[in-house]
Amino acid sequence: MTRRRINFGRGRPSRVQVYARLDTALSDLKRLGGLPTPRESKAIWRDIWQLEAHHSTALEGNTLILREVKTLLESGKAVGAKELRQYLG
Repeated sequence: MTRRRINFGRGRPSRVQVYARLDTALSDLKRLGGLPTPRESKAIWRDIWQLEAHHSTALEGNTLILREVKTLLESGKAVGAKELRQYLG
């Protein structure tokens, strides 16, 4: 399947061009299976949040593994020998 490309050129695109681009994007979305259900979206965003927290704290030298970060975010309880304030500080 070839993708239609719309050249907007310089300046503001016309309303026809904007709607044509929207139609193309909606066709692509339907072809790829559509959007996730609200339940699926909630799980996806939760996973993104946990992974983001894990990776950003790992950059700062945190030694928690992903499972421990998930537990910390979900329950507010630290896993391991350290106190919660040590993980947050």
